[in-house]
Amino acid sequence: MKKKLLQIITITLMSVFFTSCSKCVDCTDCPDEVTLEQTEICQDDFDSKEDYNSAVALIEAFGCECQ
Repeated sequence: MKKKLLQIITITLMSVFFTSCSKCVDCTDCPDEVTLEQTEICQDDFDSKEDYNSAVALIEAFGCECQ
C-alpha cells in the first residue's frame, strides 16, 4: 500500500514538474545589422503559442538562428 502511494505521489510531482517547464529558444548568429533586445525567447512571455511561434519565425526571417 505504501509503495503504491509513493508511486502515485512521484508520478504526480513529475507531471507537475514537466508541465510547468517553459519552452525557450536561444536566438543567436544574427547578421550585423540585426540587434536583438534579448536572445532567449520563452513561450511563457507570450499570450499564446501562436504568438510565440510568430515571434520566433520573425526573428528567423531577419536571419538569426533560433535553437
